[in-house]
Amino acid sequence: MLKTRFPNPGAMELGDPYRTVVGVVLSARTRDEQVLRLLPGLFAAFPTMEDLSVATVAEIDKRISTIGMYHQKAKHLSQLAKLCVERHGGLVPSTMGELVELPGVGRKTASVVLACCFGTPSIAVDTHVHRVTNRLGWVKTKMPQQTETALLKIVPTKVMRLTNQVFVKLGRYVCLPGKPRCWMCPVQKDCAFKKQNLVAPKDADEVVADIARREDSLEKQRLAVAYGKHRS
Repeated sequence: MLKTRFPNPGAMELGDPYRTVVGVVLSARTRDEQVLRLLPGLFAAFPTMEDLSVATVAEIDKRISTIGMYHQKAKHLSQLAKLCVERHGGLVPSTMGELVELPGVGRKTASVVLACCFGTPSIAVDTHVHRVTNRLGWVKTKMPQQTETALLKIVPTKVMRLTNQVFVKLGRYVCLPGKPRCWMCPVQKDCAFKKQNLVAPKDADEVVADIARREDSLEKQRLAVAYGKHRS
């Protein structure tokens, strides 16, 4: 049901491990739209992990300066690329243990890469996934890593990849932190949240249309990055 409502892949599922890991690292505490806007220029300048590994932090800075914490993220990308070249032959590693050793890569980033690039059963848990699954009553946890552990025990392997995709979108557009839009939630009847907001606002049609527009725009940006002419 949720995949039908939100059919698009995650915004940082960018077609290969290199693009995906870079995109997810840059997306930390940053809107996906901002990251997708700068990525074509970044990948045009540094088409491969080897190219990124020899770039200076200052050169990377210039390409990502439109997002928050860009200098720290530039350092992480520089170090990450060097480690991938030195230890993994210029490739992004394919195990959780190796991925989390890379600068700027935590379990959430690693899980996105594992699920969408290597087909490894994993669930990336961010604040959206943590909030939504607790409200639904799937888990009762206080921290995202606890949520990840709990979800890995109850979500069927064949749909683990979809968990992050659909719950991030549900959390971003519908199950908002403050006043959720339960009136438009496709799983409202199966939700354990006690303070459901079932009254649709006067501008409900505009809200729904805006969500569709944002999703369409994100998908066009994602496809441009994943399959753009700059791709080597």
